[in-house]
Amino acid sequence: MRTYPYILLLFVIFSSCRPNTEEELAKTRTLMQRGEFAVAMDLLDKIIANDPSSQSAYNMRGIANLELGHTEKAIGDFDHSVALDSSDYRSFYNRGNAYYQNENYDMAVNDFNLALNLAPKEKDIYINRGNALMQISKIDEAILDYKFAIKIDANNSLAHFNLARGYYLSENMQMAKKSFEDCLQIQDSYAPAYYFLGMISLQNDDIEAACVLWQKALELGYQQAEAVQNLYCQAS
Repeated sequence: MRTYPYILLLFVIFSSCRPNTEEELAKTRTLMQRGEFAVAMDLLDKIIANDPSSQSAYNMRGIANLELGHTEKAIGDFDHSVALDSSDYRSFYNRGNAYYQNENYDMAVNDFNLALNLAPKEKDIYINRGNALMQISKIDEAILDYKFAIKIDANNSLAHFNLARGYYLSENMQMAKKSFEDCLQIQDSYAPAYYFLGMISLQNDDIEAACVLWQKALELGYQQAEAVQNLYCQAS
């Protein structure tokens, strides 16, 4: 009978030596915030081996795989994360991003839909679903998503830019111009907005204004502006 407390004591000692999942996940978050995704991956592999029921670990490993360009592995990790907890919108959102990166836009939209059912006020989901809808030529639906993101966060420059791009592709240049300008009101260093405003000026036969805008885009590092500048601005 006296052996039982001894055995129990040994069990407690051995158990206390096992890594704490939450502490290990906290270390992993720090690594990922520093961009050390390969190192984080090694740690996450160990966490999952010790605690295969950790939904957070699968979700984080999926993000690390996605950052490292391993989209199929990322999707597999997010599948596990969803299976362990289907109430966490982040797993659907992240898997949607993985499908988007894999150019499977229909599946991306489906996952963004599931994420929005769980988190209807997350602006990033609307923006990313809009991007996926743009890829499958559902521009009007994408525009609605960008507008909804702006309702949630009126100062989101990316939402304004993407809305402008949607209007631009649907050839509504008046609304496109306004939305690109709204983007620049929030973030005046957003180089692509200057480029597209230049393209709108070109369509309006205002070459001088277009050249000024393309030059600004170039100064901010948007190299795509160089080709049109060389084509239209050499003699101006």
